[in-house]
Amino acid sequence: MPDGLPRVGSALLVRDEANRILLGKRNKDPQRGRWVIPGGKIRPFETIGEAAARELLEETGLEVEVERHFRVYEIINPPDEHRIVIYSWGRLIGGTARASDDLAELAFFSPDDLVNVQLTPLVRTVLSDAGLLCQRSDELTSKSSQLQFVFFPVLLYGARQNSGDKLQRSRAARKRIKQKQQASSIETEYLLFDI
Repeated sequence: MPDGLPRVGSALLVRDEANRILLGKRNKDPQRGRWVIPGGKIRPFETIGEAAARELLEETGLEVEVERHFRVYEIINPPDEHRIVIYSWGRLIGGTARASDDLAELAFFSPDDLVNVQLTPLVRTVLSDAGLLCQRSDELTSKSSQLQFVFFPVLLYGARQNSGDKLQRSRAARKRIKQKQQASSIETEYLLFDI
């Protein structure tokens, strides 16, 4: 395994006043030409927030206030890649937007715009988890056409069984049924699961 793995990074989800998310178009491999969330490696003795703010300033020229952490993601592609990326929310406080050497372009995207943007798989997952990525209509159509439902009975404890032929039984039989129902308190219900 290469030295220095896993590599730990920090990245920021930064929105503007119109709730658009900041992305940069990668200018180097891997993932050249795809849009990413700005961030980079955490240096020794640097906090997650300090690393995110420094990387964002270096890559975009924008100053931010780092807010709460969002989530942690891990990328493992043996034998050469193992990264842990900590995503946080950030709020713009200044600076002038300019792309660095690592990024060919910078842009803010609305959730609707992101549908057609060429994102890395990780960025697509992060934006989806953050509720910032709308699904394409062809994805929705594909998913709905593949969606299957299965109905099956499930016995639940604590409910009473409903018997349709109970009225036709004798008084003694009804009494025995009632006693058994009170003792077992089971009802069959149907649950819907999508697979």
